[in-house]
Amino acid sequence: DLEQETAGFIAEDVPELVAAKGRKTLGAMGIVSALTRVVQEQQKAIAELQQQNKVLAEKMARLQP
Repeated sequence: DLEQETAGFIAEDVPELVAAKGRKTLGAMGIVSALTRVVQEQQKAIAELQQQNKVLAEKMARLQP
């Protein structure tokens, strides 16, 4: 259907890591691996923030009468 809107990437506009040779197409596995790495980094950051939150909550609980 010509009226249907789609979203996508333009090979020239993405990091070289995910663009195929010549930057004419995208490498799907490059995108998947880049996104997987980002999710891993976010999960690590979330775990660290959860630990910090737990420590702060414990400190606050000790301060309350």
